[in-house]
Amino acid sequence: MKDDRLMRLTMLLLVCVTAVLWQGLAQAETYIGGMLGVAVPLPGTVTGDENLNYPNPPGPGQLFRGASTRIGMAASVAYGGKLGHYFGAWPWLGLEAELLTATPHVMAGTIAIDTKSQTVGTFREAQSGVHLRMTTGAVSVLVRYPGLHWQPYAGVGPAVFWGHASGTGLSCDHRCQGPEVETSSVTLGWTSQLGLRYLVTPQVGVFGEWKYQSTTAHFDQVRSLSHLDVSYQTHLVVVGVSYHFH
Repeated sequence: MKDDRLMRLTMLLLVCVTAVLWQGLAQAETYIGGMLGVAVPLPGTVTGDENLNYPNPPGPGQLFRGASTRIGMAASVAYGGKLGHYFGAWPWLGLEAELLTATPHVMAGTIAIDTKSQTVGTFREAQSGVHLRMTTGAVSVLVRYPGLHWQPYAGVGPAVFWGHASGTGLSCDHRCQGPEVETSSVTLGWTSQLGLRYLVTPQVGVFGEWKYQSTTAHFDQVRSLSHLDVSYQTHLVVVGVSYHFH
């Protein structure tokens, strides 16, 4: 229910920003663009409730709340689009809405799970990978140098992250077969960017950007861990083409 309200609020915000930008089409400068690049996520910290009796319900002393581990995430292709507007009275100031999707799959390997228990401590087990898709909807405030051709710019703003994880239920060094992994997350975070645009003509531009995104995703269950909080921080480098309306 909370995730549904958050999604509706975010979509309403994006629609309102889009409407404002399109209303300004005849004034100052409005642009649309597409981008393609690569996402390079940092290793993620995972906290949750570890069930040592997985895939069965935990018995006495078999559920460890607040257990933690570290996971590796794979680099992936990133793609998306943007809609932005620079104001006539302040040509150096603008707003931009964007959607960007990446697939930073959780890599297979042996992970160390710290149960925070003096009796059990930390144990290691092999895990197969998890397919992860992360889509970001962001609204950023931009500042730029409004040059005739070269336009460096920077921006920062809030973002909503839609995450979806899927995979097999194998755990316990690939011996325990539990339910298939199928879980989603909707969380708030933030995004920042540094870019450089070159206007080939007054209407057509090409650009390159570095981005940094950050959130903490919440998933119901992934194998023996439930009620997970997963830190997600990623660097992105993208290039794209934009069309500008004056």
